[in-house]
Amino acid sequence: MEAYFQYRSFTPPAKPIHEPIHEQQLEEPKRQIIYLDFDENDKKNPKNWSGWYKAFVIGQLTFLTLSLTFASSVSASSENGVMEEFGCSNVAATASTGIFLVGMGLGAMPQAPLSELHGRLPVYLITILLATIFEIASALAPNIAGLLILRFIAGFFSSAPLSNAGGTLNDIGDPLLRTVAFPSFATAGFAGPILGPIIGGYVSTNPNYGWRWCYWICAIWQGIAFIMCSFFMPETLAPALIKYKAIQYRKTTGEGIWRAPIEDESIHKLTVKYLQRPFVLISKEPILQLFVAYLTIVYIVLYGFFSAYPIIFLKHGFTERNVGLSFIPVMVGFFVLMVGNLVHYLRYKKLVFDAKAGITRRGIYDGKVEPEERLVPLMASAVCFPASIFWLAWTSGQEFNVWIPMMSGLLFGIGLLAIFQGSMQYLIDAYGPYAASALAGCTLVRYSIPGLVTLAFPKAYETLGDQWATSLFGFLGLALTPVPFIFYIYGRRVRDSCEYTVRD
Repeated sequence: MEAYFQYRSFTPPAKPIHEPIHEQQLEEPKRQIIYLDFDENDKKNPKNWSGWYKAFVIGQLTFLTLSLTFASSVSASSENGVMEEFGCSNVAATASTGIFLVGMGLGAMPQAPLSELHGRLPVYLITILLATIFEIASALAPNIAGLLILRFIAGFFSSAPLSNAGGTLNDIGDPLLRTVAFPSFATAGFAGPILGPIIGGYVSTNPNYGWRWCYWICAIWQGIAFIMCSFFMPETLAPALIKYKAIQYRKTTGEGIWRAPIEDESIHKLTVKYLQRPFVLISKEPILQLFVAYLTIVYIVLYGFFSAYPIIFLKHGFTERNVGLSFIPVMVGFFVLMVGNLVHYLRYKKLVFDAKAGITRRGIYDGKVEPEERLVPLMASAVCFPASIFWLAWTSGQEFNVWIPMMSGLLFGIGLLAIFQGSMQYLIDAYGPYAASALAGCTLVRYSIPGLVTLAFPKAYETLGDQWATSLFGFLGLALTPVPFIFYIYGRRVRDSCEYTVRD
């Protein structure tokens, strides 16, 4: 496992000439422990990597996220084939998506804290490999029970990029870099689920392929991502890199005086502590609780729409093969938001420069840009989310031209992505070194609950009708729209009362 901590070879000295960061006198005479750290401007420190190399790492993370989130929704296109081959109910077929989401939520809880303890890369590699294996098994499932079990396990091992990416981005960059980098990751996180029904619709209805090829595509894509990560993805967690550095020093010099601070900690105690942390955060931190509620509603609507869109647009003349094309305006909305992200980046960059210059103004406190400034794009776009849902609900009737309800997806894409990236950026800035654990708790709830709720969508549309079933979630989204405005005004006061948030 040591090899996973390496991204470039460390060159230890022939003898202990390194200036120690800390020294501890032991009982044995003339024996010291030298605790290693990165040197000043050390190129091995992820925060000192070149901009191009950081972009390369972010690109790999984005590709990985795209492959795993694609797997979360492509199963929606396989439902009719599954029902036909296994003779199961619509609810059982829909569960292949819902159970995958529940698995993703549960998988985040151990994977995120373990990455903070043992390094990001081992967790990425092990989980991607296992997810790929279980996608292959899903493609070969002999019955509906086996398919659901395999999909749950595949989902469990697919959550690492979603829960750990915030930690990785925090490892390699400062808040200004994340202002650029995080939107690309966030876009992949939502583009993957949107591509699922678009590609899956054509594959599952093709007589030469069928529904099983939805899972074969997932396995192939994830297999490519695994190979790329194995060869090119570096470790980014500083304590893990320093631990590897200490191991190399000891091997080369033959002296046991070189150590990393984390090596003096009890692995058992640390593992228990880190595994408990996401549960502690989600139970005690009001910031996390409110934003988790907000994101959970967003994800319920997103994954519910994979059942609702076919119900609505098949009545407008779409076929099972091309009904996924109705999601294209949602994807366009993601790219429209990119323009807004550029404007926000320029504004945030000015705030960073002002903070460094010691200028005091709104959004700057104690020489730092406050996390609440991450919420500005969200406040500007938040109303798009409920507005798009009501638009779809009350123009979904067959008396309207199909383009009218379809174009609601443009606003939906803008609102959806703005809520996600604004909320996650805020949580990363607010929780700093605890970001991975905070996002793990967030991932647990925002995937598990929608995974269960989506099972009720077909029945809800049958009982309430297209208009009111869709409007129900519009009302929920509308109720949570004030959340970013409240935190923009009172956020610092709330953060100061929390135990785990970063203190200015």
